[in-house]
Amino acid sequence: MTGLRLFAHGCLYQYRALFNWATPLGYASSKLLVPVFQVVFFVQLGVFATGGGDPTYFAIGNAMQVTALNGIFGVVMTVGNERQFGTLPLLLASPASRLATFLGRSAFHVVDGIISVVIAFAVAQLLFGLRLAHADLPLLAASVVAVALSTCGIGLLLGSCSLVSRDILLVANLVYFLFLVVAGVNFPVTRLPGALQVVSRGLPMSRGIAAARLAVAGAPASRALPLLGQELLVGAAYAAAGYLLFRVLEGWARRGGLQEAF
Repeated sequence: MTGLRLFAHGCLYQYRALFNWATPLGYASSKLLVPVFQVVFFVQLGVFATGGGDPTYFAIGNAMQVTALNGIFGVVMTVGNERQFGTLPLLLASPASRLATFLGRSAFHVVDGIISVVIAFAVAQLLFGLRLAHADLPLLAASVVAVALSTCGIGLLLGSCSLVSRDILLVANLVYFLFLVVAGVNFPVTRLPGALQVVSRGLPMSRGIAAARLAVAGAPASRALPLLGQELLVGAAYAAAGYLLFRVLEGWARRGGLQEAF
């Protein structure tokens, strides 16, 4: 129970403390502008490139991909901001469970990422007539949750690196845009060169996006559930690697005097 209480309090307080700049208007603007611009730009580009084809494929891919904003940047900033604001030494000196503290940093970003995806789908339906009449909505919801969780896994891994790195946001930007290329957001993964297909299989999101497209098409759940299982396994692997890396770099940051260096 102590661990659960620590987890819940950590979720709430770290989000409020590290993102106190997010006024209601600023938060609402970020929730609306990013999904609108990304969906509109890439759907229009995809329709133009395919000679006026169906926008559904591009709308689903980009609506799902916006969760990476929270999963990658949001989670990375939780650790990076602790270091920038000078509170990282207090965190590392506390006797609290590192696992509960570590996982608590992603929980709110999972929820926030799901909200972003819902808004992006609403934009796609309003502007491009995304048809959900035959969609398996529970399966689609499961796909959104799976992608939100898996992208937070890789965000935790990158966030651990920010214990000793000043430029982790540069890497986070590269990973975010890598998803646009290799995750099947705007074109099938099978069209990529063989080496990039291997990269795609090793990253989160591609399986979750494929499952979302099956859900919208009304395909049987038996086709999508294995993809969602694989998506969650990939995300869990990244989260576990991130936790192990956090424990290793925690000691390195102490010995190297990097806790307050920014």
